Amino acid sequence: MSLSKYFTKNRNHFHPHIVHVKKGGTVTWKDESGRHAVVAYHPSNHGKPNRIPKRAKPWDSGALTGGEFSHTFDVEGVYDYYCPPHEPMGMIGSVVVGNPDVSNQPGLQPPSRSLPSRAQTKLADLNEQTRTALKSTGGPR
Repeated sequence: MSLSKYFTKNRNHFHPHIVHVKKGGTVTWKDESGRHAVVAYHPSNHGKPNRIPKRAKPWDSGALTGGEFSHTFDVEGVYDYYCPPHEPMGMIGSVVVGNPDVSNQPGLQPPSRSLPSRAQTKLADLNEQTRTALKSTGGPR
């Protein structure tokens, strides 16, 4: 399964903010304007806190100026990612793979205080939306 995500013109955010794929699904991000990147929250990426499943491999698209980046998700769970230059503005998104147990997901933990305040607010909002969606679809609680 392949989905596209876009950076919208004149707005520094991912659209949609949350995408749900089956295990083994691929997400493709397409940069429509500006200079953006798609980077997993993981200590190997700029020393960020881990917000992806423990067995998952982190990714860093590098600058996508007008380009595309795809990543295949082989481990069930919640993955949070960001655009490094626009993280302070809350340019963050989530990928939910399968129907993970919400009680044991690094991507659903409270945001680290080490992150910019707008990133913390955005992550808290994404956490709430993800938990609600997983509970309403009958996924693990």
